[in-house]
Amino acid sequence: MSTGPLNPETSTSLPSPPFVHLKGIPNFRDLGGYKVAGSDLIVRRGYAFRCGEPTSATPEAIETIRGLGINHIFDLRSLPEIQKMQVAGTGPKTVDWPGVTRVFTPVFREESYDPVSLAKRHADYQSEGSEGMVNAYRTILTEGANSYSIILRHILEDARRSKNTAETALIFHCTAGKDRTGVLGALLLSLCGVPDEVVAEEYNLTEAGLGEWTELLVQAVLKQGAASEEGARRMVGARKDSMINTLAMLRDEFGGPENYIVTKCGLTEAEVAEIRHFLVVGE
Repeated sequence: MSTGPLNPETSTSLPSPPFVHLKGIPNFRDLGGYKVAGSDLIVRRGYAFRCGEPTSATPEAIETIRGLGINHIFDLRSLPEIQKMQVAGTGPKTVDWPGVTRVFTPVFREESYDPVSLAKRHADYQSEGSEGMVNAYRTILTEGANSYSIILRHILEDARRSKNTAETALIFHCTAGKDRTGVLGALLLSLCGVPDEVVAEEYNLTEAGLGEWTELLVQAVLKQGAASEEGARRMVGARKDSMINTLAMLRDEFGGPENYIVTKCGLTEAEVAEIRHFLVVGE
């Protein structure tokens, strides 16, 4: 089933930073540059990038990615999702870019969790409130801890190798770059001390970053059982209140980002402190 363009892009009309214009990859942006509450510090720029499904990247886009120093890409999609390619509709495909190592880190190994699949699974996902999204994100936090741990340990290795200078960079992505990617991005920003409202604004950038894919996703979600176009748009969207309430749930049920990483991802408090120290820098 083809539900998306073969050649999406991160548009030149989007602000840069944080977006990086790339043909063939939607929703590509830098997770850095956000201010840490109560300080003159920011999240390190040019280190962690997030995006949607990247396998249609043009040769020029790949060269741009390599020019950013990116040498690892963490794929959060499930195997069935890769095989179906529900958004791009191109059949099984993964990245194979010279000098860039792909690490398969599925949040759900045998279960698709893109917006189209969620339309089938979560009836409350299309409700007017944020409860459905928060429920989905609770599941991502619970099921994705092992995958997130792999990425966090990679960041820890970079922190120990690079000390005060980021010598390399990384990408993490799912299909739309909204849910599994968005939860991990929020976890990292919250760990660094970025205020909830700012984390939610960063999450909301996905609505612009998806560009023309938004309409294609809406139509795909409608075909998979959304009750209305309005409900489908809520499912595809990245509303700020969904992330605000997810962060509240992260604190209430998991003890906050640091405690989640320690108790669910298996890192020590000292290791979490190393990651935070590496990710938080002066302007």
